[in-house]
Amino acid sequence: MHDDQPTILLIDNDPDLIDALSARLSSEGYHCVTAATGAQGLVRFNDSDIDLVITDLNMPGGDGISLLNRLREESDVPVIVITGFRDDFRRELRDIENVTTLRKPFETLSLLSLIEAELTLSAESAPSQQNRSHD
Repeated sequence: MHDDQPTILLIDNDPDLIDALSARLSSEGYHCVTAATGAQGLVRFNDSDIDLVITDLNMPGGDGISLLNRLREESDVPVIVITGFRDDFRRELRDIENVTTLRKPFETLSLLSLIEAELTLSAESAPSQQNRSHD
């Protein structure tokens, strides 16, 4: 499967953004799973071994805060929230562990740096059942 590639779940209702991010992340050696809504994202999350989630907050069929709370019920996987909102969700996000925000529009290199940092931190602090060898 994708044992040597970290798997990233991309959740956003903008198909152009999903396509662009998926293509770029794939070229950087990541395996991408995509979803257009929070509900679809939860299904994909439960169907795959996800190492990191990148999600928008403003999507049809439920907001990103609800999605993050549901993810936290099941996992402590790192999440990067990409959003155009400035402070609307900041207070709510503070209460959810292991979430990093990146404001739209963003530089792809900034996102790649965040992904690398989050995956490194996650690997260093993961319980033994989630540790993976990256040799």
